[in-house]
Amino acid sequence: MKERTLCRRQMMRDLMQVYRAVVDSVPMGTTQTDVYRMVVEHPAPRFYVDPRRVHCVLSPMMRGDRRMLDRMGCLKRQMYLDLYDKVMELSQRKGFWGKSLNFKLREAVLEPAPRFYISPTRMGQVWQEMTAEARQQRYKRMTKDYGKRND
Repeated sequence: MKERTLCRRQMMRDLMQVYRAVVDSVPMGTTQTDVYRMVVEHPAPRFYVDPRRVHCVLSPMMRGDRRMLDRMGCLKRQMYLDLYDKVMELSQRKGFWGKSLNFKLREAVLEPAPRFYISPTRMGQVWQEMTAEARQQRYKRMTKDYGKRND
């Protein structure tokens, strides 16, 4: 499976885990849209992006060229700026002195992120996909033995 797909699946699982925690703690009367917003603003366990893609964006940024950021939406731009800050922070740590940018990026994407970099609307779509998938799996488990003979 491609790295991008693996990251996406992991993000969806982590989003649903945060969703369950947020839903359990919100007061009655909170709208689903507000819950989605709370979930995406919640700290994420990692950055869900391929280090190779990050290298294409951050390498020019390290040299002072920020033109690629101008073409991005605000959430994606914020993610890359936060990753840049994370790489700069890692560069100051003793174990990272003299290491390549690729090495630092592979570690940086695994560091905790300040938020999930998706919109509340996309979170609603993820919720629908994941709940539909869970329903389908439950149905398959329930009907798995249908039609088999028990001798």
